Amino acid sequence: MKQLMLRFAEAVSQFVKPERPVRDEDEGLLSPAERAFFRSKNRELIGGWAEDTAAEFLRKQGVKILDRNVRERFSEIDIVGDDDGELIFAEVRCRRANPVMSALDTLGPQKWRRLARGAELYVMRKQWTGSWRVDLIAVDVDGSRWRLKWYRYLEMEEADGYGG
Repeated sequence: MKQLMLRFAEAVSQFVKPERPVRDEDEGLLSPAERAFFRSKNRELIGGWAEDTAAEFLRKQGVKILDRNVRERFSEIDIVGDDDGELIFAEVRCRRANPVMSALDTLGPQKWRRLARGAELYVMRKQWTGSWRVDLIAVDVDGSRWRLKWYRYLEMEEADGYGG
């Protein structure tokens, strides 16, 4: 009976898709060279590092990266991906440790409006008919450590209107 159950489990496992290792966060250590890199305060390079880190994190979570740094009329979408048939637009925010404001806190209503508008334009241009969402990936760097947090299905009530 035990062998029969094992064979049944093996047969079923061929048809059942294994669960993806979806996690909301990741963290790591910075090498001495990376710590010096963050002290340089070169925003463009730091932003590129954060986007690369976020894209790699999303790939590990099973998200297929479709586009990066897409410009859509007055906005830029950092990462466009396919998360199991749902289109995601990921904004990546990176911030050095700060007791006043985290990477999450840096996404304000104006940036949100631009991001939402850019996502809508992308969807129209690609003639996407499926579901889509806007996500935020916040990367906070503190001394020798970095911490990434993935916020899915972002909404911002104060930025619902498209006005100023």
